[in-house]
Amino acid sequence: PAWDAAALAALGVGAWAHEALLALDPGLSLEVAERAPSEDDTLRLVLRARDGALIESVLIPGPARTTLCVSSQVGCARACAFCETGRLGLARQLAAGEIVDQVRIAQALALAEGRARRGAPLRNLVFMGMGEPFDNLGEVLKAIRLLTDPRAFRFAPSHVTVSTVGVADKIEAFFREARAELAVSLNAPDDARRQAIMPVNARFSMAALKEALARSLPPGRRVLFEYVLFDRYNDAPDDADLLAAYVAGLRCRVNVIPCNPGPDPALRPPSAERLDAFVARLSGHGVTTLVRRPRGRDVGGACGQLAGMARVRQPAPA
Repeated sequence: PAWDAAALAALGVGAWAHEALLALDPGLSLEVAERAPSEDDTLRLVLRARDGALIESVLIPGPARTTLCVSSQVGCARACAFCETGRLGLARQLAAGEIVDQVRIAQALALAEGRARRGAPLRNLVFMGMGEPFDNLGEVLKAIRLLTDPRAFRFAPSHVTVSTVGVADKIEAFFREARAELAVSLNAPDDARRQAIMPVNARFSMAALKEALARSLPPGRRVLFEYVLFDRYNDAPDDADLLAAYVAGLRCRVNVIPCNPGPDPALRPPSAERLDAFVARLSGHGVTTLVRRPRGRDVGGACGQLAGMARVRQPAPA
C-alpha cells in the first residue's frame, strides 16, 4: 500500500505519521500515471487519483535543495489568461491526503533515482501547481501541518510556500493558521491590466490586496510577489516604477518570471534586453528582485503550463 509503514519508514517518516496519514483517509493515495523528464533534469509527474482524476506535480532539482511543486485542486476555476490549468475549470478539490501523497511519491522517486543525492535533498515545497490553494484552504492547511510536523515529514515551515492569485479575504486566516510562506501572483502594475488577465481582480482589487497584506503580515515575515513578465504588456520601465510604488511599505521581495508558452498566443516572453532593463529599474527602487528562470518548459512542466485533460468548468468562487 502507498502508506505502508515500512515504505514510509524508508523515507524517514515514523509510525506517528503513518497513523496520521491513515486518519486522513487510507483510500486517497495516488499512483504515477506518467513521467516526463526534462532536459534540465526537472521531472513532471502526472498522478492519478482513485476516482481517475489527473493532477500534476513537478520535481525540480537545484544546487541548494530540490523543490516539489504541489497541486491543491483538480483543475482551477480562476481562469488566469496565461495559465493552462485555468482553461480546465475546476473539477474538484484535493483532499489533504492527496496533497501529502504527492510529497510521498516525490520523496520516494528522489531517493530511488538519486535526484536528491546530488547535494540537494527534497526540502522545499511550493503550492504553485494546479489549483488555487486559498480556494481549498482547509485541506491545504491540514496537509501543511502534517508536512511540517517534526514527527512526520519534517519540512521547515520557511521552506513551504503557498501561492495565491490574491484571494484577499483569506490572507488573515492563512497567516493565523500556517507558519508557511506566502506568495502572491500579481503580474500587472495596475488594476486594468491585472483584471484583463486575472479575473480575481474584479473581486479583490490591488488596493484591497495590499491592505490585507499590510494588516495581516506577521512581524518579521515577508511576502513574495510573483510577477510574470509579458512582452510589451507589463514590462516597460514605467511599469517597473508603478510596481515599485505598489509594493512600497510592504516587507517583500519580487520574483520576476519570463512567461512560458501558454493558452494566449498574444502573451509572449520579453526579450532578454527588456527583462534585464525591467529588473534593473525595479532593483534601482530598492526592491529586492530575483529572476526565476524557466524549468521543465520542454515537457510542459514550467510555470503556467500544467494541464491534465479537459474538464467541466465550474464558476469561480465568490
